[in-house]
Amino acid sequence: MALVRWQPADIFDLSRDANRLFGNFWGNGNGNGSANDTNDTARPLVWRPSVDIAESKDEYVLSADLPGASRDDLEVTVVDGRLTISGQRTKNGESEEKSTHTERLYGTFTRSFDLPAAVSADRITAIYRDGVLTVTVPKAEEAKPKQIEVKISA
Repeated sequence: MALVRWQPADIFDLSRDANRLFGNFWGNGNGNGSANDTNDTARPLVWRPSVDIAESKDEYVLSADLPGASRDDLEVTVVDGRLTISGQRTKNGESEEKSTHTERLYGTFTRSFDLPAAVSADRITAIYRDGVLTVTVPKAEEAKPKQIEVKISA
């Protein structure tokens, strides 16, 4: 069984894309495709970090891009077979200058993933280094592939 991504904000993608298409077509959108288009009201401006998931014979590894986040603002939890990564990224310092264009998003985020049944939840580890959170989810012993020796019969 594989890990399954669950993100409640995905439903807004279609609406946002349609608004951009028709906004640009009718000339009232800026057409740059940024997350902060002035006419992009269909989807709340939510920071949703990218996550890669890899699987080996012994474990699953989730790598989340969280540049600018503080380790103290990150939380990894497992409840009822669902791994949740949450936290926040705050804007560094207040400037007297007014931003004219902002593409980076700040604020809180939550990403959740349903775990396969055969994992060792009590051995999950999380390491944050160079803006990347790496969560390692070991497989339970019964889930690991076992090599069966093939014997030659006489």
